[in-house]
Amino acid sequence: MIRKLLYIIVFGILGFGAIGLTVFFFYANSVPRLPDDLRLLASSSPTEIYARDGEMLTSLGGREYVSIDRISPYFLEAIIAAEDKRFYEHNGIDFIALFRSVWLNIIRGGGAPGGSTITQQLAKNMFFSFKRSYERKILEALATFAIEDRFTKDEILEAYCNLVYFGRFAYGIENAATIYFSRHAAELEQHEAAMLAGLPNSPSRLNPFNNLEAAQNRKSLIISRMAGANMITLSQSDSLKQVPILLKAGQIPIEKGSYPIDYAIDVASAKIGRETVRYGGVRILTSIDLSLQEYAEQAVFSGLNELEKRMKKSNGDSASAGLQAALVAIDVASGQIVAMVGGKEYPKSTYNRAIHSMRHPGSSLKPITYLTGLEQSFIIPTSIMVDEPVELMIDKKRSWKPMNFSKKYRGALTVKYGLMKSINTIAAQIMGMVGPKSVVETAHRLGIKKELKPYLTLALGAQGISPVDMAIMYATLARQGVYRDAFIVNRIEGRSRDLLFENLSAAETRFAPETVFILTDMLRGVLDGGTGSIVRRRGFRGVGFGKTGTSSDYRDSWFCGATPSLAVVVWVGYDNNRSMYLSHNSGVTGASGAAPIWADFMMRATAGEPVRSFTRPPGIKTVYMDPITAELDEYPRENGWISVSLSDIVADSLITLQFERALKDSLMEIDPDSTLQESIDSLSVTD
Repeated sequence: MIRKLLYIIVFGILGFGAIGLTVFFFYANSVPRLPDDLRLLASSSPTEIYARDGEMLTSLGGREYVSIDRISPYFLEAIIAAEDKRFYEHNGIDFIALFRSVWLNIIRGGGAPGGSTITQQLAKNMFFSFKRSYERKILEALATFAIEDRFTKDEILEAYCNLVYFGRFAYGIENAATIYFSRHAAELEQHEAAMLAGLPNSPSRLNPFNNLEAAQNRKSLIISRMAGANMITLSQSDSLKQVPILLKAGQIPIEKGSYPIDYAIDVASAKIGRETVRYGGVRILTSIDLSLQEYAEQAVFSGLNELEKRMKKSNGDSASAGLQAALVAIDVASGQIVAMVGGKEYPKSTYNRAIHSMRHPGSSLKPITYLTGLEQSFIIPTSIMVDEPVELMIDKKRSWKPMNFSKKYRGALTVKYGLMKSINTIAAQIMGMVGPKSVVETAHRLGIKKELKPYLTLALGAQGISPVDMAIMYATLARQGVYRDAFIVNRIEGRSRDLLFENLSAAETRFAPETVFILTDMLRGVLDGGTGSIVRRRGFRGVGFGKTGTSSDYRDSWFCGATPSLAVVVWVGYDNNRSMYLSHNSGVTGASGAAPIWADFMMRATAGEPVRSFTRPPGIKTVYMDPITAELDEYPRENGWISVSLSDIVADSLITLQFERALKDSLMEIDPDSTLQESIDSLSVTD
């Protein structure tokens, strides 16, 4: 029995050896030729990012190479503890770490830490396709053994320290030390070295400028690993964990960093892999329009400065400190994101609020409820509804009693006027008619990706949504119900201009154009005489529609709208969700906060464009209406009358009905028994 077992073991070893030799000889010629100097690995071609017009925005990968004796020994210890604690013991592949990773993945079903060594990560940089396959893994392993055979451990470690990415456009330890601590790599202190060693694991998520707590936690983990590897004592470990991270930001080349560039890198990384973007020397062609991006940044910066001067001060300090904004502009025709601002000043805060911030949009979400009502034929713009206290039942025991922003009620008025003046009780009543589940469905059809809860309060925008999702929604409205996903990366090319990714966003009709046109006509009234009239007073005269939004306690200020060419959303608020008040104690609304920024951007963005109107679908007629009584005419009678778009059948029927009623009243005064009276009574006009 024992002899049989020994035979099995021997033949198993010989079999694996034979397989290994076969694999080696089969793939040996496919392994890239190693450079004579490993410094060449840390000098790979840069990834280039281009604007919409072909102008290069930035390149990624520029490094300042430093020899190992110019790198702090604290960092060398920390990076080994973080990435490969048996670096000086294995021959390129840490089989203990590899088997542990495989075992944990089996137990957990995935998500366990990888077992790649520092040498393997260097070898991976030699394969710029970064395609996940068994063949690539085999070639990577062969290259790993070749690197270990040809170069010393110190040469390998030196190349790795100069190759790795630390976030904030810091490639290599020298750049990282300069950007995060304004010092050279050789000058790093022990706790600083531990923090930097933790960044390659997730440079964006662990970036201390964005998430100091996460960076501090990662630093503590690296210090624990150093103690576990006997690089430091337990008392030193406890002491180092208590040292706070004191960032001394060095100069980041301004042209290298911006919100749209960061977002384009994230998108490209998701499409072709993080390593390919960082080290593959690819070309990322974005949709960013440099002129519009400049206008957007200027509008946000100057708009916030203007608002801050008007805001309430407390204890001698400006209460507006830390006020932020976001702006997203989408090309209506293509769905391309042509401008994006994620905060007031990128060098001070790289957190992209346009993408990641989920804030309550307030009344700027009301068009979803109105569109649902129009689509289900519960309302038309001329419908008369009563602005009065409303109570809607949530369940058998609970109810919702929404109040108007003004705390006042106007009585009977038309649906269009209710949207123009952003009357909460009207939106709530429509929500009661159509039901919150239908409104959630409409929101997702319009392009909002965030999962929304079917709550009645959604009628007033009481759920968090990102500015980019709101911009997608308004772009869909501007296309009269045709949905296109928004995107910032048009195309990604490899070193040889081979196509790695191309955005082929398809258009999808999700709503009847007549229904959406009627809604956007109602929203045009917001600019011309409603809560968004500040846009006209600021000087924007173009064709457009929009909606203000103010969340509870003045925490969020929104303006969302579109012209035939651009859909633009602006949000203003504090990151800590604090309320915003002007110096005379009134709250900052969508009209006073976000709308001026929207107007200033739009005026510059559309300057010189030919005058265009939204395409009127067949069967739609524009007439004039008394906003309170819904009395119609083909021509405006008084200054207070507003235009309204309706189905031409409905418009003609309503005008005819009003004429008949007026004639009937007139005839009754003359001769109630007239035969003409009888003929009028017999007329049947349907709505």
